[in-house]
Amino acid sequence: MSAPGIAVIGGVDTHTDIHQAALNDSVGRHLDTQSFEMTSAGYGQLLARLRAQGDVIAIGMEGTGGPTAPSSPGS
Repeated sequence: MSAPGIAVIGGVDTHTDIHQAALNDSVGRHLDTQSFEMTSAGYGQLLARLRAQGDVIAIGMEGTGGPTAPSSPGS
């Protein structure tokens, strides 16, 4: 559940096995930094964490040239 009246901006730095996510509110206050596995479950956890902090208004991702999505089974 979102915190009422709080707008959240997420920044995600992608890596080979994890994504590091930083959360700020709309006036620039740092709320949290957390790592998430680069799996479907990890993406769900990242999104749930963002939404738990408030209304998500933007997410920026910094690519490092590595993979940014989980591999499909059998690929």
